[in-house]
Amino acid sequence: MVEIAVVHLVRRKNGLAPFERFLASYREYPAGVPHDLVLVFKGFPFGHGTRTYDRLLADVPHSRMYLADYGLDLRPYFKAVERFDHLFFCFLNSFSRILDVDWLAKLHRWMTQEGVGLVGATGSYESFSSGRAERSNMLAGVGLMERLHWRLGHMLSGSGPRAMVQHAAGWMVEALGLKDPRQNFPSFPNFHIRTNAFMAPRKMLLQIRSGPMWFKFSAYALESGQNGLTRQVMRHGLKPLVVARSGESFEKEQWHLSNTFRQSLQENLLIADNQTDVYGASTAAERAVLAHQTWHEFARPA
Repeated sequence: MVEIAVVHLVRRKNGLAPFERFLASYREYPAGVPHDLVLVFKGFPFGHGTRTYDRLLADVPHSRMYLADYGLDLRPYFKAVERFDHLFFCFLNSFSRILDVDWLAKLHRWMTQEGVGLVGATGSYESFSSGRAERSNMLAGVGLMERLHWRLGHMLSGSGPRAMVQHAAGWMVEALGLKDPRQNFPSFPNFHIRTNAFMAPRKMLLQIRSGPMWFKFSAYALESGQNGLTRQVMRHGLKPLVVARSGESFEKEQWHLSNTFRQSLQENLLIADNQTDVYGASTAAERAVLAHQTWHEFARPA
């Protein structure tokens, strides 16, 4: 029996291009260890609309799942864990792109070490609660019109109407005092493995309490909240590790030294995604902002 399932999310709303990039990288860089590829097609009603994908996958052995387009990325992952019984699951989101050979072997090597419960290609110290405090202090120093302008810009920054509605709803809920990030997210440094590319044992994943994931806030909470994936793993007495392109692993206190996410030139990154691409394409000034947002005093932007 093959022990590892690689689960890749294929989201219809993202279009074909991200999948083409993933598949090109999957072909170019051998995983280095046997595995089954599972493709989760999200937002393809009754399995329709996959003809172009079918042609691209004609020579790629894989299994499929079809899910409605809700629940963000993490819901499909847990659905795959319920359906398949592999010992280990490696999850790659719809924008993931592999950057080196033996990528899966590198993750699996550290995943099977004693005392390890979760590994990922990137980790972060970013905190919603600390970010909110910084934002509140910033907005407190400007006038009413400046505050409204900033809020409007944040609301319109989403990619599409759904994201705009979620930003607006989040603003109203926060303004009314119905949601305080300090109650849901640890302060900096908020150690969490980013869920764009991570690996965990099935027996661990089955113990994770995920709850409903209807809104972006719920997904953020499961990734980096007080009761998020990384925190739940650590409560079991297990370590989360970042695994770099070099094959090295980094414990949480050294994640900022891994040069995998919003640090230096991300030259040690094993699996890219849309956020790492944004950093890579940013100006030096923009990289400085992103690095500080993620690492604060540990930031070393290129």
